[in-house]
Amino acid sequence: MGGDKATGKVIGTTGFISWDIKNAKAKLGYALSRAFWNRGHMTEAVKCVIAFGFERMKVVRIEARCHPENTGSYRVMEKSGMEFEGILRKHILVKGAHEDVRMYAIIKEGGFQKN
Repeated sequence: MGGDKATGKVIGTTGFISWDIKNAKAKLGYALSRAFWNRGHMTEAVKCVIAFGFERMKVVRIEARCHPENTGSYRVMEKSGMEFEGILRKHILVKGAHEDVRMYAIIKEGGFQKN
């Protein structure tokens, strides 16, 4: 992801954190500086990354996860065309405690549109 046009500073990042070539799927990750939340920047960037995954990497499935309380993150996934698939219970270990995550995915046959 690029930077703030006014300052040229990096404001966030997005991309694939894993790519399973054999099964034609990839896992998406992203982070954005809190000062730039709720402006649509990350949704726009994630849509571009999804399009790249389908068009250039030839994946069929792209998935992403977030903490259940992270409304901003799962709204980015929903606005990017990803669908909620469920809760993965006790899926990650954070500071010594197992926590749930929300799973989202988009499938190429699902009619992805980069608006």
